[in-house]
Amino acid sequence: MFILSQESIISIVRGFKIQFYIFLLFTIFLMALRAVRAKVGKNYSRKIIIYPTIYLLLTLYSTITLTLFQFEFSMVVYLTGFIIGFIIGDLSQIIKRKGNEIYQSSAGVAIAWSFLFLVKWYTYLYEPTFPTFVDPIITITFTFLAGIILGETVGIVFKHFRTR
Repeated sequence: MFILSQESIISIVRGFKIQFYIFLLFTIFLMALRAVRAKVGKNYSRKIIIYPTIYLLLTLYSTITLTLFQFEFSMVVYLTGFIIGFIIGDLSQIIKRKGNEIYQSSAGVAIAWSFLFLVKWYTYLYEPTFPTFVDPIITITFTFLAGIILGETVGIVFKHFRTR
């Protein structure tokens, strides 16, 4: 039976930097698409919660490098971001266009989250001498942004049900 250790997996990934650059290009494409969709607006549907949930899961996965105290602090920061995002989502407008309900969300938060996520994982995989005091700051910052993203979505959903 062939078992890989964490060090051997990381060394394999480091050996294939081209994969990261492909991932980077794909992420930049998705960020541009997200910015355009946020500006134009998106059709409201029950699937509105899917992408913010993915942001949340990726954020939780990224907190594995934190100590218990840092993780607890990041959850408080996440809840603060969630409350702020809920207020932003509640203030957003849902308009009718061609028979569809259209909502606009903030693209800047999602783009900032994506950028910080890329910075964190690039430094974790390719910079072994990365300063450890900066990693929690990056992680806690994009935990805050993930809270805003999910809170905004929940605020939009609540507003949609109130206005029906």
